[in-house]
Amino acid sequence: MSTATETAIGEAKGTLTPVGLPHLERLEHLERLRGLLPGARVGAPPGLLLFARSGFTGDLRREADRRDDVEPVDLHRMYRGE
Repeated sequence: MSTATETAIGEAKGTLTPVGLPHLERLEHLERLRGLLPGARVGAPPGLLLFARSGFTGDLRREADRRDDVEPVDLHRMYRGE
């Protein structure tokens, strides 16, 4: 059993349209502010998780593909895994 801890910041959207880059930019902003809070120190930068009922735009998927810290999670992945 692993004892590793991973920190993440996430956002869940139940909209009828796919989630795009502005949602990721909001999470990046929250990540920058997180270090200002007392007791908010972690060993590594947090992962950025986006959960969406209606999927993701192509630009957000391309951005997530090029980065290790962004994880888009759609309904298929939530209910069936990868």
